[in-house]
Amino acid sequence: MPASTAQHRWLTLKEASEFLGVHFTTLRGWADRGTIPVFRTPGGHRRFSHDDLRRFLAERAQTLPAPNGSMWVEAAVGRARAELQRVDFGTQRWHHSVDATVDQMRRERGRTLFALAISFVMKPQQRGNLLEAGRELGRQYGVEAALSSITLAETGRAVQFFRKQLIDTVRSSETEQPDIDDIRVERLLDHFLDEVLYAVLEGYEVEMSADAKVVEGPHG
Repeated sequence: MPASTAQHRWLTLKEASEFLGVHFTTLRGWADRGTIPVFRTPGGHRRFSHDDLRRFLAERAQTLPAPNGSMWVEAAVGRARAELQRVDFGTQRWHHSVDATVDQMRRERGRTLFALAISFVMKPQQRGNLLEAGRELGRQYGVEAALSSITLAETGRAVQFFRKQLIDTVRSSETEQPDIDDIRVERLLDHFLDEVLYAVLEGYEVEMSADAKVVEGPHG
């Protein structure tokens, strides 16, 4: 560390985020964009000066927006779009459509799913309602997949695709090992997305059962 280190109190990413009252990912973004000063140790760890943090609070207290996760959502959407352009359309039928309206609806559903998942992490007091909204979104997708003759395996693969894009977006890119907050966030996202997957399968099965009854007719 520089010679002035002994004259300052240096905080870790977690300690600094707690001092500022923001999520560690928000502080990480500010530091990476140069909004707030940061020092890197030889091992690649971020360290923040206590004095710098106090000045930052004094200067930004009246202008800082409340963290709402919108940056995460946009990053996840961008990652998903890039990955969709890269994958083989012939083996990934679930994301291919010749109907522009259907394509737009799927894009909006994906964005909504990301937003719900991020809100589930950041708004603990609303988790019950957010989880139910995620389940309803999953059931809708399951029904649509069944109506589009997409197989159950392909439907599950679609959900896993969105899970990977979201997890990769929020996962730390730091060289340091994930801390307890990283692990907590990933566990919450896993729980939310597991419930969405179960709802997708439920919607799929309900629609297939309804179709089977129509084919069989009133006499079985």
